[in-house]
Amino acid sequence: MSVPRTQSPTPARAFTQRFSATRRGARLARLLAAHQLTEWGHPHGTEAHDTVILVVAELAANAAAASRDGTSPCPCPTTRAVASSGSR
Repeated sequence: MSVPRTQSPTPARAFTQRFSATRRGARLARLLAAHQLTEWGHPHGTEAHDTVILVVAELAANAAAASRDGTSPCPCPTTRAVASSGSR
């Protein structure tokens, strides 16, 4: 008996950017993500925008902190944002 396969929705849009492992890099990651979300139709103040920015800010700050204290092997945290076709 075969199990039906389901596919994940293919992202309609995505971007990837590397930032320095500093507080400034974390800030730039947050600002770029905010700008990109606005470009994708999720303006400042919407639930989707504010939620994604909160997550990006936390992850970028954690990556920068881990790079500073030597617990991360990667000197350049990467931020990748993906919006699926059904997220608009």
